[in-house]
Order: sequence, then C-alpha cells, then structure tokens
Amino acid sequence: MANEVIGKVIAEKYRVDALIRQGADGDLYQATHLLMEKPLSIRILPSHLAHSQAAADRFFEESKIAARIVDANAFGAVDFGTDANGIVYSVHDVASARTLKSIILRDGAFPADSAVETSRQIARALAAAHAAGVVHGNLTAENVLLADGPEKDVIVKVADFSTPNALSRIGPGTDDPADLAYLSPEQCSGSDQPDERSDIYSLGILVYEMLAGVVPFTGEKASDIMAKHIEEPPAPLVAFRSDIPKGIEPVMLKAMSKDPATRQQTAQEFIDEISAAMKQDHAGHAAAATAGGTDLWKTALAVIVGIGALAAVMIYATQSKQTDPQTVLMPDTNGQPVQPINPATGAEEQQLAAMPNAFPETLTEQGGLPIDTIPGGDGYNPWATGAPPPGAPQYQPPGGYVTIDPNSGSPFMPNDPGTVVLVPVPANTASEEPKPSPSPGRSPASNTNTAPAERPAPATPAPSPRQTPRQQTPQPTPAKTPVVEDPEGS
Repeated sequence: MANEVIGKVIAEKYRVDALIRQGADGDLYQATHLLMEKPLSIRILPSHLAHSQAAADRFFEESKIAARIVDANAFGAVDFGTDANGIVYSVHDVASARTLKSIILRDGAFPADSAVETSRQIARALAAAHAAGVVHGNLTAENVLLADGPEKDVIVKVADFSTPNALSRIGPGTDDPADLAYLSPEQCSGSDQPDERSDIYSLGILVYEMLAGVVPFTGEKASDIMAKHIEEPPAPLVAFRSDIPKGIEPVMLKAMSKDPATRQQTAQEFIDEISAAMKQDHAGHAAAATAGGTDLWKTALAVIVGIGALAAVMIYATQSKQTDPQTVLMPDTNGQPVQPINPATGAEEQQLAAMPNAFPETLTEQGGLPIDTIPGGDGYNPWATGAPPPGAPQYQPPGGYVTIDPNSGSPFMPNDPGTVVLVPVPANTASEEPKPSPSPGRSPASNTNTAPAERPAPATPAPSPRQTPRQQTPQPTPAKTPVVEDPEGS
C-alpha cells in the first residue's frame, strides 16, 4: 500500500512525509532530507515490483534518463538506489507539487493565459528531452506536476520520461482505459514508432483539457478511445466557452492533427506559434483599448464642442432679441392721467337716507329698494348741507303745484339767450272750456320787450257722464308761449 512508507526513513536520510500521486511504475511522495533539512520529492517503486530485478532495472534506467535532462521544467533526478530494506527509490529536487490532473478536477478549466503558459513550460521540457534524444512517449495530466516557485509563481515539472505508456500496460486488472486519452494516433494504430511529433500530439490534448476542462476523446472501452484518436476530430472549444483568444485554437488543432506531418514538427515550433497567437491577441486588446480611449476622447470633445456651439447660439439669440425697458416703459405723451375710482363704501348713501323728506314715501311703498341700500359712491354728496341743492325741485304733496324759479339754472327752464321753449298744447284746445296752460315767464332782465304771460286761473271742467259726480282736480298744462327776442335790443 502507498501509505505504508509514510513516516519511514529511506536510506537513513530521506523521511517520507506525504503522498503526491500513485503510478504503475512508482509512487511519488513529499520528503525531507534529514541531514540537509531540505524539502524534496522521492519516488518509490511499489513493493510488489521491488522484488522484480527487471522492474528495478527499468526503474533505474528511467532515473538515469531524467538525470540527463537538464531543464528547469524537467523532473530531474538527483539520487537513486536501493536502501538496506530493499526499497527502490529515486530522489528529485521538487519540494512540493500537485498533478495537473488533480488541479483540473478541483478547479475546472484554466484561464486562457494560464493554460498557454503551462503548455509553453511543458513544451520547454519536451524540447530539452528531445535535444537529449529522449522521447517521453507517456505524457499525461498525471505526470505533469505544478510546483510552487521561489516567488510564489507556478513551475511546471514534466516527469516519467520513457516510462511504459497505458497501451503497453493495458490488460485485465491494469490501468484505467482513460489513460489512453493522451496517446497519439500512430501509437494507437501500432504501425509507427512514436517520435517527437507524438509528444506534440499529447501536448495538444493537454492544452484542450486545460481549456475545456475535459479530454476530447472518452469511451468505456480502450478500443473506443483509440478509434476516436484515429478517426474523429475533437469538438470545437466554443462548445465549452467563448472567451478563448482566436489564435489559440488553430495552434492546438494543428498539434492534434491525425497526420504527424501536419503537426508542429518540434516543441520549439509549438512554443513559437502559441506565443505569437497570444501576442497578437494582446496587441488586439491593446489596440481596442486605445481605440476605445480615443473614441471616448473624441466623443467627449464632440460633446464639449456641441455644448459650446449651443451656448453661443443661445447667447446671440438673447442679445439680439432683448428688450429696452426705457423704450417700452416710456409714458404716452398724449395720454391723460386716470384717477382710480374709490370703492363703494355706502357712506354717502347712508347720509342721503338720513336727510328728512329727501325722497317720497312712495319709493319704498312701491316696492323699490330701501333708501339705505341705494347704490352710489362717486364721492360727491349734493345733499350734505341738509338743504336741497340749487335747482332741485320742491316736493309738493299730491294735488298741489310745483313752482320753478325762472331765474335759476334749472334744466327745466333754461335762460340762455335765443332759446325758444316749446310748450305742448293739449289736444282738446277747441273745447268750450279751454284748459289753462301756465307758462313760466322769463326774467325782464333777459328780455325787456317781452312781458311774461299771465297765468290764468285753473278752470273746473265739466264732469264726464261716465265719471262719478265727485270733485275732479284738474292738472295744469303749460301752454306754448313763443318768446320773441328783439335783435336790436330795443
């Protein structure tokens, strides 16, 4: 069991601390160098294989190959051997690491930048191995390790160079068929010996898995997976996400070509192409950001210019259409001042109503308004002295006569020179009993040659047969008396 060795000291100097991953050709652990007090990693051959000399020899051969690959991204070996207890081991300079597979299962798909950077580091390890004449042949997400760097960055370590792949170990009770997900078509067909381009294909599968979160080809049986590697194209990445730079997928699909001749021929070629794709994408984003910033400034400038133009138009319109208060408010030279009318208070009407005998008693008896409610209010009160004003008619009881002073300025008797007063004559002037027609005479001062006509005494008319024999009171009717004015004043 893998946990049987945890806490044990290997070769009297390496203490096993924790399991990193299990593998068919060796389990990887975190360990500590007790003499140097330095963290590192140790790989131990499973106990059921440790008694096999062939398995031990192959294990040592792999450790020697790893020691020949000198690269920061290669999981190089610094020591190997068999301790006094028969444990076969190899020591590596990685302090703490996690498999790429475990990170994808935990976090899902990588961000595009992280996936591209991880693939570049894997390709660097492959380029170093190919330069040393070593073909990995078993590149999977389980033998790619991500370790913490000195500045808290992630360093990729590619392990298990030249180890037997899943196809060579496939059989009852052996590894999961899912390990075949990274084999190249030529490995699945068994017709060709894998070379560097086979590792490029496996690298393309790893890029797909990091971007999509899953491997492109799966199946319940090993034969199903191998057939898909040979015949079927992978599903496009847009089926999983839409934020991948456009230039990344073509580079990945080229690496996953069915024909080795159409793939990138070296790991360095893959690094160059995927780096150029990312550089182009970053340049496009920078250009878009710059264009966006330029467009923003252009928009802001256009808004400012528009506001300024609108303000100028409004100012011009205001200045050209403004009014001159001195001209508009000039008074009319031909106008007359208007005295405002005082509001009606009713004071004059109350004074008028308080005068004795000011109005006939029949005013209110005939249904008129009360005296104290007669409208008025023009500010002039001719009755304020308590006596009738000049020219006002005198009140006479019913049946009496009204005497008018001919010398007064009464409208009933004008005294203007040259004025002729016409007095209506009753229609029955030819009757036997003429009705008196009193005519007011003029003052001698106004006409010395004309004497005032005598006022005849009132006559009593004969009673009409239809009237009751009661005393009738005749009404005086003024007669027309022509007034002749001497033009020579004699």
